[in-house]
Amino acid sequence: MSVINKGTFYFIIDSPDSYIVVDKTKRGLSVRETSLDEKVGVTADKGIVRDMDGRAHPVSVRWYFSKDTKGKDGAAVHARAIEGMYLEMRKLTCPDK
Repeated sequence: MSVINKGTFYFIIDSPDSYIVVDKTKRGLSVRETSLDEKVGVTADKGIVRDMDGRAHPVSVRWYFSKDTKGKDGAAVHARAIEGMYLEMRKLTCPDK
């Protein structure tokens, strides 16, 4: 497996059967389950984050884009969406950057 593309907030890894999009902001979050990410339509590893009230929320850590169906283009589109979302968040929270 090798990194074929990377941005500020993501990596795309080439594996034998899929392209894996990794969210860098969630590094270190333990994977608790692997299931369908309904927003993206692919299998994803998910971790758990807790809100201020202690409620657990599953969040996707990495997504698996099958080479047969979604391909490199699907992975790249999702990676760019992640990048855009975090850049917008950074503008709102850190306007000096």
